[in-house]
Amino acid sequence: MTVAQASIPLFKVFTPNDAAAQLAPVLASGQLAGGQQVRTLESALSSWLGAPQVVAVSDGSAAITLALTLAGVEAHDTVLVSPIACVASLMPIANIRAAPRWLDIDPDTGMTTASAIRAHAGERARALLHVQWSGDCGDVQALAAAAHEVEMACIVDATEAFGAERDGRRWLDDADFTAYSFYANKPLSTAEGGALAVADADIAARARRLRRFGIDRTAQRTVTGDLAATLDIPEPGWNATLTDLAAALGLASLPHVEACIARHRDNAAWFDHALMSVQGLGLLRRNLRSRPAHWTYSLRAERRDDLIRKLHDAGIGAQRLHLRADRFSCFGGEEADLPGVDIFDRENLSIPCGWWVDDAARERIAAVIKSGW
Repeated sequence: MTVAQASIPLFKVFTPNDAAAQLAPVLASGQLAGGQQVRTLESALSSWLGAPQVVAVSDGSAAITLALTLAGVEAHDTVLVSPIACVASLMPIANIRAAPRWLDIDPDTGMTTASAIRAHAGERARALLHVQWSGDCGDVQALAAAAHEVEMACIVDATEAFGAERDGRRWLDDADFTAYSFYANKPLSTAEGGALAVADADIAARARRLRRFGIDRTAQRTVTGDLAATLDIPEPGWNATLTDLAAALGLASLPHVEACIARHRDNAAWFDHALMSVQGLGLLRRNLRSRPAHWTYSLRAERRDDLIRKLHDAGIGAQRLHLRADRFSCFGGEEADLPGVDIFDRENLSIPCGWWVDDAARERIAAVIKSGW
């Protein structure tokens, strides 16, 4: 049985029952591109996250591209990042003609450490991109402090971690920028979409200009609706806006996010207990100050590929979450000497723990794993 046929999928799209009703007025309005729905979603996300400024964009990659640009990363600069990350998070580095400087990770968490940042900072290193692995947080306070010590910006890649908390906070102001994804299989879905959270209103205003070709939309037209002859575009941007249609879908889904993530956490806590003594498994270490969002339940497994095959045969979706990116030709094509990455890349495994996994499903998943592979 293939992953696509799995009766307990690794990922599933959440669509609220009233989504069509909420989209209907937007479809009828004739305003489908970015407008009032986007502004309303930004305000709602600001309140939900506790972030002063939220800029909605076309996807998570656009949010990271914005963050890198706003952090001053330019062509030939370097960005410190783990190679164990989604390519959608890493490609923005290449797109602005910068280069990744690969960091090792702690294989017990899947994330990098402050000591790795200090060891690899150097000339033209402009930013740290911290990947919150599969919904976890990491010690953002320590990571940001280490980055700031060597005059680098700290960008949190929360594209897999919408709703994750540390010290009771969803938005962590220790970092300079936080990027989110609202891709179809995320807890909050706009089909495609994302957002950048920042503290400073002026930085947010610049981000809003850059997401639409560098145009200041508040000065683009006169009171009669004509194009303003006095308009200037001081720096180039790109087309990375979220549509009103996508924003309306996000607004329909947002009231359900807490309940969805609560079920993710409940399932993860259950797996922590049920799988803690299984030979050949290694459960990831969680910081007691953090509450992961658990996009998947991530763990380590000896002979990982054998276990994946067994889970697939039982109709259970499972996979290694991401390939290590330092092996891709676009990033040089040579695996770096990173012992922690070597271990994690060989053993990392994700199993379903989302809102669609009921008690019977999680018991079935655990039973298959505990029977050996």
